[in-house]
Amino acid sequence: MPLNKNNTQSLQSLARKLAILYATTTFSVLLIASGLLYWSVLDHLQKEHQSLVSAKIVELRHYFKDSSLLGETLYSLIDAEHHHSQVTHSSAIHPGIPHHIFLRIFDEQNNLLVESNLPQALPTPLNFPLIDQQDTTSISIIKVNPESDQLFLLGSAWAETTSNKQARKVLIHALLKLAPDESLLSNFQRTLAAVLFFGVLASAFTGFWVTRRGLRPLRQITETIQNINVQQLNEQVNSGQWPKEISLLANAFDQMLARLDQSFARLSQFSADLAHELRTPVNNLMGTAEVALSRDRSPEEYREILESNIEECGRIARMIDELLFLARAENPKTEISCVAFQIEKEFEVITEFYDMLASDQQVSIKYQSNQVTLFADPNLLRRILSNLISNALRYSKANGHINLSASISKDKSVVITISDTGEGIDEDLLPQIFDRFFRADKSRQRDKQGSGLGLAIVKSIMDLHGGQVLITSKLQQGTQVKLIFPQN
Repeated sequence: MPLNKNNTQSLQSLARKLAILYATTTFSVLLIASGLLYWSVLDHLQKEHQSLVSAKIVELRHYFKDSSLLGETLYSLIDAEHHHSQVTHSSAIHPGIPHHIFLRIFDEQNNLLVESNLPQALPTPLNFPLIDQQDTTSISIIKVNPESDQLFLLGSAWAETTSNKQARKVLIHALLKLAPDESLLSNFQRTLAAVLFFGVLASAFTGFWVTRRGLRPLRQITETIQNINVQQLNEQVNSGQWPKEISLLANAFDQMLARLDQSFARLSQFSADLAHELRTPVNNLMGTAEVALSRDRSPEEYREILESNIEECGRIARMIDELLFLARAENPKTEISCVAFQIEKEFEVITEFYDMLASDQQVSIKYQSNQVTLFADPNLLRRILSNLISNALRYSKANGHINLSASISKDKSVVITISDTGEGIDEDLLPQIFDRFFRADKSRQRDKQGSGLGLAIVKSIMDLHGGQVLITSKLQQGTQVKLIFPQN
């Protein structure tokens, strides 16, 4: 059966969501990585620019300190240094393009002594950083943007020299044009933007493709599930070829199918057993009615027939009541009224009730509780004890014994034990003993008083209390039932 439209849209929606998630994650990672890379390059360039300007100023200081430079000699030096910087001072990040360092030298009265020749005029004004005239060791460097399309690095420093054997000071101005590296940064920004854009597109496409491919097993499982019906509950979804995560889902679904298969089997068996149980009393009612109508009878005969019918109706009514009780007990919302009480009192009441019947069957009923207190529903406990004692009496022989006892286990649970010396049950049948309408001896003529629901009711009541019921039995030796109530 093909996938319907709604299922297909759901799968595509999930693929789109995961693709968007991949793209968003990739965008965030690339954005952070690009930002860090751009910041690293920018920081490296700034440090390199400052290093070039500082190195040139330090170099000129050495020249001035060791020589007396005046007039043409000073001009030749500045011009030579300018041409030297054009050839050698290229960026490590942007090789092959020289950095032009423009130099100016002023005397102490701020008169221009000499400056480098440039092919084009510099923008004005350029406000070089101010520095104390007495400080001949520091270098002040700033970055300025006098025009929107040009950036400059400006450096100022004082140097000591001699003129006519007299000590004097000169002011050095150094200017570095940053246009080549700014162009590099612009290109770098565009490259990072392109990488970011195409990286996001690639991750979105890859994420969508990977998701669609990863969801393929789910689509195959869906197709398998859609082919399963009531007659195919034993179908296995897990083929053993799925990825681990999908295999866990398939195993869980297979386990659910197994539980459903068992539930349907129990329901079918229950329906068959219920029909069989109801057929006998209904046939008896119909038979007695047909016999009564076959000829005229005396009032006494009609009375006997009516009494027999009432007995059969009572059996049907008891069966219906027990089925309704089981339905209520298996409802998870069913509440019970638990109180604390002495078990000995309940033992006393239940044994007195069955004492006459037990005496007629020559069976003794004894109890021992050791003053144990139980927190439970007293009415439901009486029903449990009544069902178990009825079963014990039904299958006990003359001179048999039925013992009731109560104790507290190591984990503070209350344990009620009902044991008898009856016929016992085959150990292979014990796992089925709590099924509805189950009887251990199929060949035995069914007792009119028994419905086959007693132990099922016992199990449901113990489930309501959050407890357990355990049965051990041996043929011709007897049966022992333990009711385990958890601590309060």
